[in-house]
Amino acid sequence: MKRLLVPAFATFGLALTACGDVSPNDLRDPTCSATTFNVEGRTFTTFGTTADARKIDAFLQATLDLNAATIEIADGLTSTCAAIGTDLGLAASEYRPSTAGELPVAYTCRRVSQEVRTIIEAALPRGASLDVTIVPPVCQIDVSFAARCAAQCTATATVEVPRCMGELVAECTGSCSGSCAGTCDGGCTGVCSGMCTGTCMGTCVGQCSAGCSATDSTGRCIGTCAGTCNGSCSATCTGSCTGSCSAGCQGSCRGQCRGTCSVQSSVRCDGTYDVQADAQCSAACEAQANARATCTDPQITIGSRATVSPAALQRLNVLVTSLQRHYPRIVLNATRIDRVVRQSAPNFVASLNGVGTAASNVGLSAVACVARAGVVATDIASRFSASAQVSVEFSASVSVQGTAQ
Repeated sequence: MKRLLVPAFATFGLALTACGDVSPNDLRDPTCSATTFNVEGRTFTTFGTTADARKIDAFLQATLDLNAATIEIADGLTSTCAAIGTDLGLAASEYRPSTAGELPVAYTCRRVSQEVRTIIEAALPRGASLDVTIVPPVCQIDVSFAARCAAQCTATATVEVPRCMGELVAECTGSCSGSCAGTCDGGCTGVCSGMCTGTCMGTCVGQCSAGCSATDSTGRCIGTCAGTCNGSCSATCTGSCTGSCSAGCQGSCRGQCRGTCSVQSSVRCDGTYDVQADAQCSAACEAQANARATCTDPQITIGSRATVSPAALQRLNVLVTSLQRHYPRIVLNATRIDRVVRQSAPNFVASLNGVGTAASNVGLSAVACVARAGVVATDIASRFSASAQVSVEFSASVSVQGTAQ
């Protein structure tokens, strides 16, 4: 994605500054100072109510929103990786950039990922890996915000409701025919990822009250359970499933239902919206809405069913405890990376020519501010690229197989 964003914005900024056919109407701030476009404060001075001015305003707001979101994601990943590193005994001096200008999120998470990989490879037998169960976050985008943004950008009193390009998710308090993320009372006929409190017909990963067929090195059940399972269940859970039921919630679903819900309070979109407006307004409003998306926390259980040597067991347990505490935030930020930037960038970049034309029509101040926004966009792309890379690398480290003999 960085290959898409950086060259496009760089070329865009150069084209604007070299443009000779610029309206002389707006000369209030030809350099676009921080008073007019304040990136840190996330504010800007509106360029007016004309069609072109509205497009510039929407574009600048989208740039500010994407910038703030990627800063939050990168900072969140950096602090989370550092917290895991502290648990594992890494010193701050071990976090060093490999190249000049490398972002902290890159070199901090890289060093921690290396340590995670080293611990797992040394502790687990060849071919074995940690058992990781993830109930992924559900990200929701406010359709009413996207509609209001499009109405303001296009100066239209009413705008066609944006189409959900993802999956509709209902806030449910009744029965659910599909998957249920929350608490499923009365039994789950699919996979219960999270906590099954009752009888598990498949593999129970957690605490078993009686008759567990296999346990891991910490005494946790990782096999069939003849009694009550308090943990994740790979097949039908006849009790309450808290977390995520993949299908067939037989009682009531108190949470988010992907399917038909008998009693629902609201329906939201898990994915992106196709905003029904012209290219520039649509791209800017989609980017703003995606940057403001809210995501639920993932639920993660981590353990190992492999036999581990006493010498390696203590360090592996420290790692598992740390991952149980901190890995959900890495998964959450990885999901936000996809929702915030990856799904916004293509249309946003494609709309640049139209934004450049609008800026030229408005005047020198608009040209300067859009060019400044292009510079900010290169920073957005750099943070996005680094954050996406470390998220992939960290997940790969957690999933690595052991090499111990």
